[in-house]
Amino acid sequence: MIQAIPVWEDNIFAFRATGKLTHDDYQRFLPTLEALIKDVGKVSILLELENFHGWELAAALDDYRFGKEHDKDFERIAIVGDKEWMHWLAILTRPFVEGEVRYFDHDEIQQAWDWLRHKDESEEEATSADGALPGWKRILAPVDFSPHTELALKRAIQLSRAHDASLTLLHAVELLAVYDDFYDPVVPMNAEMELQLVASAEKRLAELARRLGVEDADQQVIVGTPKAVILNAIVAQRVDLVVIGSHGRKGLSRLLGSTTSAVANAAQCELLSVPIR
Repeated sequence: MIQAIPVWEDNIFAFRATGKLTHDDYQRFLPTLEALIKDVGKVSILLELENFHGWELAAALDDYRFGKEHDKDFERIAIVGDKEWMHWLAILTRPFVEGEVRYFDHDEIQQAWDWLRHKDESEEEATSADGALPGWKRILAPVDFSPHTELALKRAIQLSRAHDASLTLLHAVELLAVYDDFYDPVVPMNAEMELQLVASAEKRLAELARRLGVEDADQQVIVGTPKAVILNAIVAQRVDLVVIGSHGRKGLSRLLGSTTSAVANAAQCELLSVPIR
């Protein structure tokens, strides 16, 4: 599956690829990318590979044909992954595009975005004349639909209103599948099933937002592990503050336990950890 990641940029776009890509995945994805190139011109792309198992033959041909046709339309391509062969993928891509191509590990997501934005390492965050830190403008609230996370979400709503900041509700959909030694799914998660899961989560998120009186808030459902989805959203959308529950029970530990710790250690923005009792 290939899914767009919301980005607050004019000519940089981000996508996440999961599972094993098919011809149908490309039929949905390529028209979107072609439209962006037509509207913007030369673009930069961040491609995040998570739980990625390559391409079916037809999908690989789709990828090759598109790259050959649009080889001059990319300024920079950042490939983000966690396997050695993904690093080699970036190297093998370079001869087929005129733009720059670089590989980054998942824990280098900040560096990937800085590179795409041409941000110099010596640049410092803006402060006011008296040295005061800037206020919060964009607040991110990860949501897992459990009643235990509503306390954290209510705190995020309170802060967004008090500081006149935008609020984004974010839910990560994990696609669980078992793969054999050849990276073929034993129990395949087809495109229709993936889209149904995303649609169901979008409906639940909209209902939650409506019930808490923030139906106008930005609502995002992204496929991937909570940690990766949250960390990428922070950088892609220039988030100032993340409000997240600090722990959970039973199955909630994936989002509210280890994920909270991972986000706190890796995020380069402020984080409010709300104790869930």
